[in-house]
Amino acid sequence: MSARLTARSTVNTVPTCGKRRLKFLFAWERRYGFPTPERDANGERLYAPLQVRRLAQIKRLMDRGHRPGKLMTLDETALLALDETRATPLVTHDSEALHRQFHREIAKRGLARFVQDIVAPLLARVGEAWSRNELGIFEEHLFSQPLEKLFRTTLANMAPQTGHPRVLLTTLSGEEHTLGLLMVEALLVVEDAYPVLLGPQTPIDEIVRAAQIKQVDAVCLSFSTAYSPAFAVQGLRDLRQMLPGDIQLWAGGYGVKAIRKPIDGVCLVPEFQDLFDCLAGCNTERGSSIPV
Repeated sequence: MSARLTARSTVNTVPTCGKRRLKFLFAWERRYGFPTPERDANGERLYAPLQVRRLAQIKRLMDRGHRPGKLMTLDETALLALDETRATPLVTHDSEALHRQFHREIAKRGLARFVQDIVAPLLARVGEAWSRNELGIFEEHLFSQPLEKLFRTTLANMAPQTGHPRVLLTTLSGEEHTLGLLMVEALLVVEDAYPVLLGPQTPIDEIVRAAQIKQVDAVCLSFSTAYSPAFAVQGLRDLRQMLPGDIQLWAGGYGVKAIRKPIDGVCLVPEFQDLFDCLAGCNTERGSSIPV
């Protein structure tokens, strides 16, 4: 007889925390039909070892930026091939070749899919490698600079004249990484929103002043994994207190995943789907406020 594991023993395979882990599993059961647990005499879910291994594999791939809805459609062979790509060299020292490859991918997939299917998983892998001291500073720059150049060139030819919502993009003082801002800008443009760019490291009082002058609907900050979660939380609280109540505050990037508790008046956007939800909510709110 093969060994069985209870739901309690598998919760660590799910990328959430606390009591939400089991809820996450149950939601997957309803939405994707996986996992498929059995029940013991007490009605507790039992997960077979093969399902536990598949859940652990899916979690690894999600941590690298892949979306669960796509992963659930893959068979064992496809999942294994995707998982094994982490063994390939992450950053080539030939930045020109990397730039050409990025150009091919964006032409093949389009801007939105390029951001979500290529850049987001790569960034997650770079973050993992950085945390394990497997990448040097120059190698991280060789990866990020061609991407930033590509985004700036592409977006320069797509700059919208109008759009809604109007979203101010920046980072707090001390957060110098700009790639996250460029990724969000790309998705905003594709979604017919209007990005208002301040660049990185803007003092809080200047963010508030710019938001009022530019009459934005939302302020979106980006946080990398290098930024202290404690500083991020305090900065978001301070900014929320100073911003007018009708201006929404969004916080995105991989650094946001380390923020475990909700922040009043702040929409945390650790995944791109969360950004789309914020955009939809902002447009719904605007529609309901238009007199008829």
